[in-house]
Amino acid sequence: MQGAFSPDGSHIAYWKDSKYWISGRSGEDEREIVTLDTRYEFRGPKWSPDGKRLVYLKNKFGSGESAVEAHTLVDNSITAIFEGKGLLDFWLTSGGRLIYSQAAASEEPTYELWEVLVDPHTAKSSGQPHRLTRWVGYSPGFVSVSADGKRIVTTKGYSQSDVYVAELEAGGRTMKPQRRVTLDTRSDWPTAWTQDDREILFFSDRNGAFNIFRQGEAAQSPEQVLRGRDDARAPQISPDGQWLLYMAWPDLKRSSPVRIMRIPRSGGAAQAVFEAKGAFATGITFSPGGDQDLQLKGPKMFPDFRCPSASPKPFSCILAEAEHDEVVFTFFDPVEGRGGEASRLQITPAKLFWDLAPDGSRIAYGEFKSSPDDRVIIRTLQGAITREVPVTGWTTLNSLSWSADGRDLFVTTLRREGSDLLRVTPDGNVVALRQETGRWFASPRPSHNGRLLAFAVRTTDSNVWLIEAKAE
Repeated sequence: MQGAFSPDGSHIAYWKDSKYWISGRSGEDEREIVTLDTRYEFRGPKWSPDGKRLVYLKNKFGSGESAVEAHTLVDNSITAIFEGKGLLDFWLTSGGRLIYSQAAASEEPTYELWEVLVDPHTAKSSGQPHRLTRWVGYSPGFVSVSADGKRIVTTKGYSQSDVYVAELEAGGRTMKPQRRVTLDTRSDWPTAWTQDDREILFFSDRNGAFNIFRQGEAAQSPEQVLRGRDDARAPQISPDGQWLLYMAWPDLKRSSPVRIMRIPRSGGAAQAVFEAKGAFATGITFSPGGDQDLQLKGPKMFPDFRCPSASPKPFSCILAEAEHDEVVFTFFDPVEGRGGEASRLQITPAKLFWDLAPDGSRIAYGEFKSSPDDRVIIRTLQGAITREVPVTGWTTLNSLSWSADGRDLFVTTLRREGSDLLRVTPDGNVVALRQETGRWFASPRPSHNGRLLAFAVRTTDSNVWLIEAKAE
């Protein structure tokens, strides 16, 4: 639940059940204020300095269109304070300034802080925005704005993710110390192992766009498998071992659809299998916490796909396509293309994480949230039989994968101070394989023989900066 006290401390505004609500400071006199449109991701609510309006930011999924809006409490009218592209967060000050952070479209991760004057009576911006700072390769994290908006304290951070490998013991319930495989300072995300378990397949933006690489768990450097103008993501081997499959995403300057691609394992040119459909067909990623990642660097993505490690059945790979408030799973074959619908979930795509069982018969999924009743759901395909797996005592689950034998699950968490890497049995028995502070786990991927586990570790370096804001 997201919430904020009114300036005089008498009321609370908060998010609950896809709506904004207001109540007294002790929860009395609760009333619904805004129903949130599922086509958008929302940040807020916040209060205007005079306490007369609720203010929030909304980003339209898949488009980058953004707006900061004010909901006047006395008459329920809505005013668009400011509209733009790629807005990340905002702060409305008593001095009549709207300060906002923004992701700029560029090959390198680029973030900016801007300010624009706002009429406190009409809640409308006036004049041209003024850029306060531009950071290439770094992003603002924690931001605190003084009441008059003239001073800003912010953390300036740089994030990267690396591929690590650890050996599993005792049937996968203990883990030896992990070894770092990738040694660059960019984003590296593991997605699969080769069929002989000798190499990890991962995608990395070390060359600008995401390219596909392969690397042995003890090798000093990776081998580049594919390089091109488009992002190449999520490399996986087809169940029959004949194809390397991946997704080709258009760059930020184009709106082409995402394509499922194949390359013969014996070598040859890449071929398109089919195009993705739906509201996220041009590709969208989310941060580990479920926020829309406007620079497409996050590990969670739509569309997305998985292939079982081995299956005699055709159409055994699964494509996940997201609409505004549901995710549709469809069978596909690397040669024949699309098959029939496998399953459909009524769930917010930004919060979903999932994986396909090694035999291709089930999916396991969860929903990112902070609550004591976090759980994973196992669902059979087509038959839609579900089973809930409680993860008692652990919250903010954010990624998972099946164990190599299809019995247990590897699950990661995302806490503010760090992360956990867990092994969870179908009856909810949890073993903590690793717990870290200041580092965050994601994308666990076991080898086919169950001996090794590859996973991503995300780290952030940051410093605190003071910015003097001077409106023109």
